Amino acid sequence: MAKENDLFGGPGLKADLSPMIDLVFLLLIFFMVAANIITFPKDPNVIIPVASDAAVPELVDGRVVINIYIDGTVKDVDGNTLTIPQLRERVSRAKSQNANTRIHLRAHKGVPYKHIQEVSQASAQAGVPTVIFSTYQTSK
Repeated sequence: MAKENDLFGGPGLKADLSPMIDLVFLLLIFFMVAANIITFPKDPNVIIPVASDAAVPELVDGRVVINIYIDGTVKDVDGNTLTIPQLRERVSRAKSQNANTRIHLRAHKGVPYKHIQEVSQASAQAGVPTVIFSTYQTSK
């Protein structure tokens, strides 16, 4: 009768894998929580439009999130109301701290285009020509 061999070739020795499985589950939970922390704050009062050709931008670093409400009010992620000159100054400061600064524009789906144009022009005047528009992605 042959004896069972373990992973190391010796008789009767077996490896207990339960601590490794526990560790894998803990790492999984850690990365799931960390992934939720990385996202930027979203204002529920801004209903962004739906686009069939929307694409999720890959780079998150250097984004300045700006919300434009239905009445044309411009606010930052902290809820501070900004005028166009204040916005230009805020973007200019962000650009001086990070050369890869981009504007992440969350405009309400019913906001008139002139408000979006004002924010885009202020961003360009501050030296940040890249504007990322928030949209919901739909299935094609």
